[in-house]
Amino acid sequence: MIKIKPFISFFFIIICFVSLQNFIYSQNNDEDRELDAFFKKYTESREKIQVLSATFRQKDIYPDEIYTTTGTLVFIKPQRMVFTIDEPQKFTVVEEKRIYEYEPDIKQVTIYDLKDSAETELFFFAFAEDLNTLRKKYHVVPIRLSDERGKQGVSIRPFSDNEEDSPFEEIVLYLFDDTFLPYRLRVVNKDNVQVIVDFENTEINGKIRLEDTQIYLPSGTNIIENDKYKETVSGEGKRIPDPVKLEEKYIDTSPKPKRVKKEDTEEAFEENKPSPSIEKPKIEIKDLDPVKK
Repeated sequence: MIKIKPFISFFFIIICFVSLQNFIYSQNNDEDRELDAFFKKYTESREKIQVLSATFRQKDIYPDEIYTTTGTLVFIKPQRMVFTIDEPQKFTVVEEKRIYEYEPDIKQVTIYDLKDSAETELFFFAFAEDLNTLRKKYHVVPIRLSDERGKQGVSIRPFSDNEEDSPFEEIVLYLFDDTFLPYRLRVVNKDNVQVIVDFENTEINGKIRLEDTQIYLPSGTNIIENDKYKETVSGEGKRIPDPVKLEEKYIDTSPKPKRVKKEDTEEAFEENKPSPSIEKPKIEIKDLDPVKK
């Protein structure tokens, strides 16, 4: 079955129909210096990153219900992100201005092109070296947070004249004080809908397998590109897009472990259940407050 549909998963819903306006920067010299110092530290914290991996827990919060998903992500400099959602299983690759999303349950991959550099920047801003492109297109300012994990943050808002046309009201990136790496992403959409993503187990410059920077498409997978049917994968299948170019020290050449059955994983988790004193990051009431205008 071929299903044509808009791209709506994970962080990407926040940018599907964003209208862009020029960003008017502060004219106050003291504020300028403070902002420059913040973004300089932000950039320095990311200059050494070549490969980054992490797990995430995402909550899509609606007025009457909450959906929770978990998964993993890999970022490879300069611009490739690989997302794997555990259940329902879904694979997404973002590279420069192209998005690939594979849904195994319907054996279909959808490919979309982005035309604007600022749209692309929104995918990578959590790990990219600088925010200069976004600062020209959005209100991008440092903020203070009350979370004990880190009190530094970055707020992104649409230009005030275009708030009504924007699908989101604010995006907030929560940063650890020492590393400036993100531990939470919060998206405030309209109609009192929010998305909160907590990042855990972040590792910088570890080894990864080249095939883990791609999506494997088995035979029979339909390829839809920019809402048009392109082809059906045949033979032994294929991987898309091309593997990234990495220095040898970042490439894992060890045999890939076999997939573990879900029931075995659940049994192992029960046997090795974490201590009750170890808690997952919580979403508190203050995290769900409306955006302050």
